[in-house]
Amino acid sequence: MVSSSENIGYAWFFERLDAYLDRMGLKQTQPRRTIIQIFLKLDAHVDAEELHQSVRNEGFEIGLATIYRTLNLLTDAGLVEQKSFQDGRSVFEIADPDKHHDHLICTKCRRMIEFENHKIEVLQEEIAEKYGMELKTHRLDLFGHCLDTVACGARIKSQQK
Repeated sequence: MVSSSENIGYAWFFERLDAYLDRMGLKQTQPRRTIIQIFLKLDAHVDAEELHQSVRNEGFEIGLATIYRTLNLLTDAGLVEQKSFQDGRSVFEIADPDKHHDHLICTKCRRMIEFENHKIEVLQEEIAEKYGMELKTHRLDLFGHCLDTVACGARIKSQQK
């Protein structure tokens, strides 16, 4: 069983989720809570199928449809962001309001690197101001190829299994 103490750093997440469920007249269910705890433990960009496999690996028999419904609920609540990259695959990540990052993605092996760069953030604000906009949110995804072709190839092979 996944313990909630593993997700102690995400107390804010469960507080916001409980408030959202109350507003929507929904109840917290054990399968939903299990999915969320495992998702938070993964702490990565994960697609529904990968999350489903992790849930099964933890010994839970929760259907893929329930995984999708839970991810959609978390997205609607603003707790999770769904992102689609060049390969059309949708991944989900925690939408932490106190942290912002951008992505560097290999188009061959799909390796995704999160990065933060203060200069980019300042430049984006300057551009928005120049054109008379107040920036509320943004997303920067940079696409390229890994320079380490051996490691890239190994990642591609591991994804084909």
